[in-house]
Amino acid sequence: MSSSRIDYDSVAEIYDLYVAADYDIPFFLHETANVAGPVLELTAGTGRVSLALIQAGVQLTCVDGSRGMLDVLSRKLRDRGLRAELVCADVCQLGLHTRFQLALLPFQSFMEIVGEPRQRQALSAVFACLAPGGRFICTMHNPAVRRAQVDATLRLVGRFSTRDGSLVVSGFEQGGYPLVKRLQFFEFFDSDGRLRSKQLLPMEFEFVERDQFERMARDTGFHVLDLYGNYDRSPFDAGRSPVMIWMLQRADAQPSVAADAPQAARR
Repeated sequence: MSSSRIDYDSVAEIYDLYVAADYDIPFFLHETANVAGPVLELTAGTGRVSLALIQAGVQLTCVDGSRGMLDVLSRKLRDRGLRAELVCADVCQLGLHTRFQLALLPFQSFMEIVGEPRQRQALSAVFACLAPGGRFICTMHNPAVRRAQVDATLRLVGRFSTRDGSLVVSGFEQGGYPLVKRLQFFEFFDSDGRLRSKQLLPMEFEFVERDQFERMARDTGFHVLDLYGNYDRSPFDAGRSPVMIWMLQRADAQPSVAADAPQAARR
């Protein structure tokens, strides 16, 4: 999924072969269930989260920086008889006319927005798209936990079946203070196990520390409603939580914290 300066167009047609995660979908279904108005999904990609939300009746606008990824999503919507507004745009320069009750940035994709100036631009762009009192759910990895994987070790993502053989995906990462450079390899094999072709996707993302993000969010005009450490809504633990799930609200209105939100994460 793309914000993005990563060439996701080059892997749009194979993306669904190797990315099938669904661990966060119940969380986003819950968060959108009672939204009376349009919802904005940023870095929507090929619709990993989008399709479930649309099928549940969410009025969704899907934004991605990759035209190729959105073309795949468009085909999926057409095949399923579903509808959504699709917008190819940089998260830092949205310029949308609709004002949304809720904006989502799933799959820890905020980290693909590299550099504090662009991160601040993205927060400002999302803020401008929200209706007064609108909420923004922004997800990213916990640097203290995720950084342990940035060790220049080649790791297998997996082997995946294709129509005429298989695809093997692997990659390694370097850096992490704060920029991570990743090289992701795609190897295509025929049904007899012979290598047919290879493809390389250079990627980069940036670890954003908790205090840094909170400062940027508050400077933009957001209230911090809550900070979860996982998609089960457990409170954020700086040393153990795999992710940071920021629950933000435009500061036009007093924060309205859901009754089931954990108190321990609030300041």
